[in-house]
Amino acid sequence: MDRCRLKNIIILILALLNGFLLFSLAQRRVSEQRAFRRTAEQMVALFAGDGMTLDPGAISRDDPPGGVTLTRDTALEERAAAFLLGDALTASDQGGGIFYYAGAAGEALFRSSGGFEASGTLAEGEGAAELCRDFCREFSYELPGAWPEGGSGVLTAAGRYGGLTVFNCVVTFTLENGVLTAVSGTLLPQTGTPAPGEEPPLSAAGALTAFQRMRRESAAVASTVTGARLCYELQNSGAAMSLAPAWRVVTDTEDYYVNCLTGVVTAGGAPAGEG
Repeated sequence: MDRCRLKNIIILILALLNGFLLFSLAQRRVSEQRAFRRTAEQMVALFAGDGMTLDPGAISRDDPPGGVTLTRDTALEERAAAFLLGDALTASDQGGGIFYYAGAAGEALFRSSGGFEASGTLAEGEGAAELCRDFCREFSYELPGAWPEGGSGVLTAAGRYGGLTVFNCVVTFTLENGVLTAVSGTLLPQTGTPAPGEEPPLSAAGALTAFQRMRRESAAVASTVTGARLCYELQNSGAAMSLAPAWRVVTDTEDYYVNCLTGVVTAGGAPAGEG
């Protein structure tokens, strides 16, 4: 057999093999899509049987991220203090994991738990609104809501990590007559290490099943589920901070958060905006 003919045979065999692999992959995807549609139909019927409406689009096919172990970042804390108080800072270690900062605009405390509070005349007028927005952009929070009428009130914004909203992590801005007088909340380190996981995290369908079970047991008032979105849940034990993957179940009454690792469901207040 000459070399040219042998080469053509090899090419034909490889082409047939690639075609077989592509066909097998397509068949697998079709099977997965059919299985997902059946699951969605069953979930919709299950909710309907309990008098609830479940939007089929709420059953996401996204895979939850892994958990994250966070490490305190004192350099980040000092940067946040300078952002709020000005660059000419004085700092001192108060013991017990508490760091104190003072600057021209006021003073601040940062704790090993991630909690912090700053107070003083931090900004005024248009500068106050700008500082709130810039702080959120700089330190990974969602942008706060509408400016309060009369310039007095409280603005809150949820923290973010890896592009996802973090439940139980917020920053609060206090305004008095257009003056930003206090900022407090949780400052989330933006670097962490993967947490060891033994069990696969709950899918959206699994989280919705856990939510429905909770609703039956607690008689929670909700008639419609419009979404299930991935997020993180902040878990804080003393000086140890970690993030657990979670699903935010959006209903017509309030949002619920389902821990992907434990299946625990927590009510999270009024429906949140898009994160």
